[in-house]
Amino acid sequence: EMLPLHDDGRATSRMNPAYVLEALHDNAIRDRTREGLRQGREQVNVLITQAITDGKIARNRDADTETDRVLALTGLTPLLDLEVINPGEALAAIDQHLDELFTS
Repeated sequence: EMLPLHDDGRATSRMNPAYVLEALHDNAIRDRTREGLRQGREQVNVLITQAITDGKIARNRDADTETDRVLALTGLTPLLDLEVINPGEALAAIDQHLDELFTS
């Protein structure tokens, strides 16, 4: 759902930099945007932590680092929009990362 692989996802993903740019100049927007991003990150962190606890991800993996790595992979919109990569290539890269993460 977080991946910008379809038109709707890319449109939503394009809005994020606009919010961040506006947040740099407006404290109220900054606070709301920061809180929303923190909540989203926490949701992913809970899933990663649970996967480590359940043994689906190697116990020697750091949940915070793996959360940040997964989130970094969702920032593909510019590459997709400018046709540097196509959705299939983006999905293949993400699938490979998740396969490696969940089988280590």
